[in-house]
Amino acid sequence: MRTHNLLSGLLLFALVGLLWGCSGIQVSQDYTVPSDFSALKTYDWLTKIQPETGDIRVDSSLLDSRIRSAIDASLSQEGYQRITQGKADFYVAYTYEIHSKVESSNVTVGFGMGSLGGYGALGMNTGGNAREYDEGMLVIDLYDPSKENLLWRGIGTSRVDQHPKPEKAAARIKEKVEKILSQFPPQPD
Repeated sequence: MRTHNLLSGLLLFALVGLLWGCSGIQVSQDYTVPSDFSALKTYDWLTKIQPETGDIRVDSSLLDSRIRSAIDASLSQEGYQRITQGKADFYVAYTYEIHSKVESSNVTVGFGMGSLGGYGALGMNTGGNAREYDEGMLVIDLYDPSKENLLWRGIGTSRVDQHPKPEKAAARIKEKVEKILSQFPPQPD
């Protein structure tokens, strides 16, 4: 019976740890229904220079270059061609923001082994922990050729690594952009 309780406790601890660690990129999209995106072949950037936000964490030519390169690569991989002369089929813009978030955990699970007689124990505590973290939100907008009507919007959110190495920052941006743009063009249900 003790072994069964011990294994149940370990399983519960592992499950909580697994759920705690799942904090990947969350994506969503929005567009007018019905929409036909099949005629879209070429694109260009809506603005050549990213407008400043006033947030020093976001207003960086390095970040702008990484995001634009990732969007260009992802769209190119899907067969869209960027043109810089003439009128494109659609125009691309993005917004990147960082927001502070708070998360709390109301239940903590602990596991301990007693030293007397080999007894194990599983303890639960209802004390909560609160932690603040930063969440980055990347919004990619695709506009019609008049540059006035929004055709499609993709949004991706994930935790922000405070001090990433440049290679890791570029890889994380690439991953987020690819996940957002994997929704475009929308597939009919």
